Amino acid sequence: MSTERLVADPCPRRFLIAFVIALLSLVARPALGEDFLAGVVADGKPWEMFIVKRRASNILVLRPDGGGTISDNIATIHPTWRAVPGGICIRPEQSEAERCLALTRTTSGIAASQMGKTVWILKR
Repeated sequence: MSTERLVADPCPRRFLIAFVIALLSLVARPALGEDFLAGVVADGKPWEMFIVKRRASNILVLRPDGGGTISDNIATIHPTWRAVPGGICIRPEQSEAERCLALTRTTSGIAASQMGKTVWILKR
């Protein structure tokens, strides 16, 4: 085998191109941790939802189909939600505005924040 033939052989180039594409696809993806927290939260199981401003707890259940419930000792509402990069957007009731929150893991659970302030913390 001559040196010219090795240089002209397309197999190493194909391998290198495939390797670079695979590497770029891994780098371009967001980290699994934060962007998939919406899927973790929306598993259809109840979460204790501690509302920071009111210092009160509710029970939050978000289903994978985009529906859910938020209940306290007095009332239950049926919010709708959707996943967005880094968090969720939730509409507590049809007549209310949608509110988008960033989700992050903390030592105490999953924090939902808006404009840098923690709005609620989810715990199990």
